[in-house]
Amino acid sequence: MALEEMILDSRHLGSPEKLIVYTPKRYSPLYSYPVLYVQDGDDYLAMGRMATLLDKLIDDKELPDLLAVFLPVDKAKRQIRYHPDGQEHMAYRRFLAEEVVSYIDTHYSTHPLGNGRTLLGESLGGVVSLFTALSYPHTFGQVACQSIAMDAELNQRVADTAFSVPQSFYLEVGTEETAVQSARGMLDLVAANEELCAILQKKMATLVYETFEGDHTWGHWQANLPRMLRTLYG
Repeated sequence: MALEEMILDSRHLGSPEKLIVYTPKRYSPLYSYPVLYVQDGDDYLAMGRMATLLDKLIDDKELPDLLAVFLPVDKAKRQIRYHPDGQEHMAYRRFLAEEVVSYIDTHYSTHPLGNGRTLLGESLGGVVSLFTALSYPHTFGQVACQSIAMDAELNQRVADTAFSVPQSFYLEVGTEETAVQSARGMLDLVAANEELCAILQKKMATLVYETFEGDHTWGHWQANLPRMLRTLYG
């Protein structure tokens, strides 16, 4: 595996933004690869141990060779970038869909179609992944959310969105996530995820919905990554 760090000067965000790109051992520009775009990139690398996991699953032939782009976020800016009402949210969406994808497609050998691009995030990172994919359905064909921090109002926005092209959604939530503390107060993520599932089932969407025994913590998300990645790419 190789992890390469780079700085992208974002015109949409008006700031230098770090990307960490994972390439598999057998990476060759002669082939094209699907790309996984990961919110909370530092956390998925450190607590999710995701680079090591990708190596193992690819070595064991449980996953195809793929690229992963880890997008670190300054924790002080997480709410304003990831929540749809945040001041930098629209700019962050544009940064992701226009600047990051364009950079990766230019500098690496990637599948050029939307079904070759997946957005992944946990909690609020799942929210920004979902809403970015809904805004750019031709760019991102697949979304995976671990314990997505939805509420009734955000679910209504999804219900009000016209789905113009087929997309695939993977959602998972812990059975103990009925009272999760957030900047918006206490959230019942089990109820919110079930409501989101019902909405997506009525849309032009392919849906996988999983539950796990546990709460809103990294130990569970990390443990569930193999199942999720096999479902996305198996």
